[in-house]
Amino acid sequence: MSKIKVLNPVVEMDGDEMTRIIWDKIKHNLILPFLEIDIKYYDLSIQKRDETNDQIT
Repeated sequence: MSKIKVLNPVVEMDGDEMTRIIWDKIKHNLILPFLEIDIKYYDLSIQKRDETNDQIT
C-alpha cells in the first residue's frame, strides 16, 4: 500500500508528560504508516521553555 503524499508541512508541537506519550503513539501508529509528510518539530516542554527563557512560545 502506497502512502498518501501531503504537499505542505505540518507543525508538531510537543508538550509535557502524557501529551508527549499519547501524541507519539498517534503519530507512529496512525499517521506515519499512511502519510508521506514533512513534520516541523517544536518542543514546547517546560524544560525547553526554561532553557530558552520562554522564547519558543
